[in-house]
Amino acid sequence: MYKLLNALLSMNDIDNKAHEQTFIHNLHPLLKLICSLVMLVFIISTYQLLELMIYTLIVIIISILAHISIKKLISRSLLGLPFSLCLGLSFLIFDHKIISFYGLMIYEGILLLILILLKTSLCLMITYLLITTTPFDQITAELIHLKVPSTFVLSLTMTYRYIYSLLNDAKTMSASYLLRNPNVKAIDLKDMGSFIGHLLVNSFNKSQRVYESMLFRGYNVETSYLRCEKFEIDNVFLLMMFISFMIVVKVMI
Repeated sequence: MYKLLNALLSMNDIDNKAHEQTFIHNLHPLLKLICSLVMLVFIISTYQLLELMIYTLIVIIISILAHISIKKLISRSLLGLPFSLCLGLSFLIFDHKIISFYGLMIYEGILLLILILLKTSLCLMITYLLITTTPFDQITAELIHLKVPSTFVLSLTMTYRYIYSLLNDAKTMSASYLLRNPNVKAIDLKDMGSFIGHLLVNSFNKSQRVYESMLFRGYNVETSYLRCEKFEIDNVFLLMMFISFMIVVKVMI
């Protein structure tokens, strides 16, 4: 239950962070969205460890300017560690080719493992920086402005908004379970299947009621997020400067 409470507090913390006033927060939402996508593409497409280290330095500088804790940023990036570690270990086990890495002879699988871990962590860091420096309504409005399919935007909006309600339901059910079983400290494994099943059924029913209520109140994803800030010439200049810098880093390394 304490983990669920921490998750709820974390969601609130992200929303509160997104409305702070710093240099990064005050940048245009579309500028931050495009820069994040550009960084993700450059990170995924590179196989140079030095280039990834430069991107890591950029992420750290942005987090400092946005007044976001580096410790919390790193902890959020570890969420994808189990998946990337499984993929990386497969390269480590099956790839025994020896290569020269800056004069050091190592197995190619070790280098691929390090690259996968760094790429996954950096992608999650960039995503976390985006949602903690930009209110979600602004991100949604820019996606609509970019002509992203409304079905995708609606799914993204409902998922993001319903996470809090889902965690709250899980917290309530977990508290009820522990009150009925005072001798246990957590949900027993034999009851976990029933617990998750009831949570999913309740979630489906509640999400349907929430969506129908939104429709009855005239909600339309294509018309509800039409207030977009004008993309001024200074934002175009900053975007061109950022893309040029990223290209220079890619070419020089």
